[in-house]
Amino acid sequence: MSNSSNPSDKLEDALLRLTQQQSSMTAKIDELLMRLPPLFHHTPSSTTSSQPSPSPASVHKMKLDVPRFDGSDPSGWIFKINQFFEYHDTPAHERLTIALFYMEGRALAWFQWMTSNGQLTSWPVFLQALQTRFAPSQYKDPTGALFKLTQKSTVNAYLAEFEDLANHVVGLPAPFLLRCFISGLSLEIRRDVQAMQPLTLSQAAGFARLQEDKLLDVHPSLRPRPPYPPSPTPSRNPPSLQ
Repeated sequence: MSNSSNPSDKLEDALLRLTQQQSSMTAKIDELLMRLPPLFHHTPSSTTSSQPSPSPASVHKMKLDVPRFDGSDPSGWIFKINQFFEYHDTPAHERLTIALFYMEGRALAWFQWMTSNGQLTSWPVFLQALQTRFAPSQYKDPTGALFKLTQKSTVNAYLAEFEDLANHVVGLPAPFLLRCFISGLSLEIRRDVQAMQPLTLSQAAGFARLQEDKLLDVHPSLRPRPPYPPSPTPSRNPPSLQ
């Protein structure tokens, strides 16, 4: 009678049970991995898609142009060139060299002479020298001219003169400039503007234009008339004899 408990059969049964247990364990591990949050899933796409955001310094600024300076309107040109340099964060020691390329005509000749004689030692010195050289003579005492300014024609013309002078005055408080503007208006307009009690110069200018329009509606004859074309000059040739 043969023995059924052969050692080889027992070994095969043990290997089969071990293989089944390993398969079951692998299935359980796969199931646990599927339940993990997405944060723990490391995929190649997650590493390539996360790019650092560009820093503010890497953003390119818009290219701006500064008009050339030929000696006219020095205050306006100084304001624009200063804003240009501030926008581009231009170092102070580079501004004189860059400003050279925006000068022409008489201003360029003056710049060359001042540079060759060592007069332009810094950017503030250059600005002061340019203002002194090219500013109109009527702006030598802009504060006094501003106090004496009065409305001679329209409100817009008076406002333009007032702004030109005020741009050359530094340090005057806004309420003082407001009173100065109102006091220079014509008598008919000044009374009504004072009654409205404006708080800013722009409000006073708007009220003044409004009162001017009302006056012109009441008195249409005060409106400025467009210039008429010159009448043709009659011919002085003698009549031809027939």
